[in-house]
Amino acid sequence: MSRPTPRRLALLLSALALVLFGAFAATPVHAAPPGDGGGVITPDIVGGGYATTGRPWIAALHSNGSFTCTSSQISASWILTAAHCVPGNSGYSVRIGSLNRSSGGTVRNVDSVVRHPNFNWPAYDIALLHLSQPFTNTYAPMAKVSGDFAVNQAATIYGWGSEHADWSGPLPERLKFANGNVSSTSCASSVMPAICTQTDGSVAGGDSGGPAIVLSPRTGTYLLAGVCAVGHKPAGSGWAAYTPIFRHWTWISQTTGL
Repeated sequence: MSRPTPRRLALLLSALALVLFGAFAATPVHAAPPGDGGGVITPDIVGGGYATTGRPWIAALHSNGSFTCTSSQISASWILTAAHCVPGNSGYSVRIGSLNRSSGGTVRNVDSVVRHPNFNWPAYDIALLHLSQPFTNTYAPMAKVSGDFAVNQAATIYGWGSEHADWSGPLPERLKFANGNVSSTSCASSVMPAICTQTDGSVAGGDSGGPAIVLSPRTGTYLLAGVCAVGHKPAGSGWAAYTPIFRHWTWISQTTGL
């Protein structure tokens, strides 16, 4: 592992649940991070590190102008992130379609925050943000059923955040990623139904709410499978827990109309 790359997220520390903001370390180990091509995610990065090609659906979430989490655009009007990223109901905006968290892309304000009604971190750590003005874009296809992921399937995580194991700043400007697999044991102690990933990087301060992209054994394509909710501090273990989209698909569909 070279150095830790961030993603804002809540974490489990010495069996104590603390809400924190995550990151992940990235070291070139194995290939297969998914890219994006017209609504179909394809594996177009080899190794881990800074993303070099666009992920138009990944968005940097800001609170009152300051970066706070990673998120994903799932339709022209809706953003998906972790509920612990949005404790308030106003003051949020997203920068969509840029590899940089504070420049480029398109900025949209958020006019409505919908946290899962059962949110009690780390359980049900998922939220939907409604954009004040629609933005037509390319969206990552989502894993809507349990058959869309399996243990040992390839997985890639994305996010912005601290590059240090202790989650200290400053945060990197550039989007980062790490490669690995879906794991059955890495985050068994996270006390939540989760998609666990074990990657060549570790979550740390700066990117909760970010996406886990998994190679679906059902379709043979990469799908947006989870929202980053739990990690470990200090970073270095390489594991993270993601709120599974398929478990909350009915709520997502009813809220967004998808």
